[in-house]
Amino acid sequence: MNRTKLKSALIGTAIAAIIVAEPSSAAIAVTAATDVITTDGTTAITAVGTALIGLAGLAVVFRWIKGSIFG
Repeated sequence: MNRTKLKSALIGTAIAAIIVAEPSSAAIAVTAATDVITTDGTTAITAVGTALIGLAGLAVVFRWIKGSIFG
């Protein structure tokens, strides 16, 4: 058997072993990660929303003052 055929046979055997092997059913703990994302995400979204509402209010006040001076 030459080297190429041997490599092909070994690779085929390894792939077959991986396919036939029972998949691991180990539980992955994602609760802590999702809690951090939820908490930090809510804080960030609240901060951005507050800033946007503040800028919109400032724009309204600016237009009101400008309108009362030049209007």
